Amino acid sequence: MYETLDVKVEKRVGWLTLDRPKKMNAMNLTMMMELRKAFDELDEREDVSCVVLRGEGRAFCAGMDLKWSEELTKKDRLESNRLGQKTFSKMEAMSKPVFAAVHGYCLGGALELALGADFIIAAEDAQFGFPEITLSAEPPYRPKIAEDGDPDQPEYGGSAPGWGGVKRMPERVGKALAKELLFTGARIDAARAFQIGLVNAVYPMDKFEEEVRELANRIGAMNSYNLRLVKELVNNGYDLLEGHPS
Repeated sequence: MYETLDVKVEKRVGWLTLDRPKKMNAMNLTMMMELRKAFDELDEREDVSCVVLRGEGRAFCAGMDLKWSEELTKKDRLESNRLGQKTFSKMEAMSKPVFAAVHGYCLGGALELALGADFIIAAEDAQFGFPEITLSAEPPYRPKIAEDGDPDQPEYGGSAPGWGGVKRMPERVGKALAKELLFTGARIDAARAFQIGLVNAVYPMDKFEEEVRELANRIGAMNSYNLRLVKELVNNGYDLLEGHPS
């Protein structure tokens, strides 16, 4: 049983749903630890060939829960970065295909989570961005939430997205576009995300659920050993020279 997630298996597809809708599925420590458990459990299940990561309610995920962030000491912040990096790398390393189905907000840590999946598809209302740099910006770019200061900004030195975004975003869209998004903290819509290659497809809201299920069921119908092999070959830049002996 999970407190912050809903995990179901249907027709060889594992549905992993972030389930804190009243908080727009913002990630807290409990969710982070439960994600680690869910990734392991779904990867080990023989009746699962594909995993879909999605969010309940109005948004995929609003990023890190501000209440969790406010409670962190300086040491805790360092450890939370390590935990996020290790958790999203755990998903990235799953032997089974994982795709993120994003609607509504996908900002900050949420985008870092989605980037840990093999690919992203989006509803037309999706919004993406790394707003972290704006929290200590000069007006008018600093948001109201950070008027009293950015809790993540050290007295000396710099602060940046800490859960893998600065590594995975350039790999997804190229260095120049990644730098633009990271330097400005700008929020982009689904159409722009598709244009730059951040997402694979964009669907109308009234068709989104149907399209997600169609894609998940199609991948889930494939031979699980072949899916695992292809993912390993692509991730490691290998090629298959010979088939397995019969």
